[in-house]
Amino acid sequence: MSDYSLKPGKPSICAIMPAYNEERSIGSVLQVLMAADFLSEIIVVDDGSQDLTAAIVRAMAEKDRRIRLLQHGTNLGKGQAVFNAWAATTAPYLILLDADLHALKPAHLAELVSPILDRRADMTLGLFWGGHIETDLSHWATPFLTGQRGLRSEMLRYVSRDAAAGYGFEIALTIAAHQQAYRVRRVTLRGVWHPPSEAHRGGLDGLAWRGHMYGQILRAWYIATRDRYPSARAFFSSILKS
Repeated sequence: MSDYSLKPGKPSICAIMPAYNEERSIGSVLQVLMAADFLSEIIVVDDGSQDLTAAIVRAMAEKDRRIRLLQHGTNLGKGQAVFNAWAATTAPYLILLDADLHALKPAHLAELVSPILDRRADMTLGLFWGGHIETDLSHWATPFLTGQRGLRSEMLRYVSRDAAAGYGFEIALTIAAHQQAYRVRRVTLRGVWHPPSEAHRGGLDGLAWRGHMYGQILRAWYIATRDRYPSARAFFSSILKS
């Protein structure tokens, strides 16, 4: 859909956004969420930030009562941030977003959740296209790692907390959806992008961090699939066919 047509009110839709040291981008992302009248709640989880992330969220919450801030005293990881936000809402539908998105529009949020509301899918994977070639390629090469999703909130019951630790949340969620036979649909988020994950660190530190991240992703795959898939190849073949 090129324009968003969802209306305020029922059904209840909660946007969840984990954030860690995102003072440069979180304000602009929240402005987009505030413009999406069909959202019932907007929960930001400050995961132990050491910058002005929480202060920016508090200031914007004064302008929009839908915005709620949850704070972790230390960095607990994206998975725990999402689980804590889920525990704080009763909304049956969720939109999960990264806090460093660029060129996001309310229409993109509607595109993520509309297939869920229309019963065409149980979870959507939001994939970048036409923003930056680097993030476009990584999204389409590994769609199961995207942080932009729409889903039925009940799906989080089936996600392994152990597998979701660290940087394993997205793959743990994807695996849970396939194990429970939930319908997964890809959605193109045209023009949207975010900086490469290691851009926050730069240089050799960034490369080392990326290696650490992929190590945790492989750990998550192993924990979540060891009883069902005998090999990584079998798992990735199954989800790439969806």
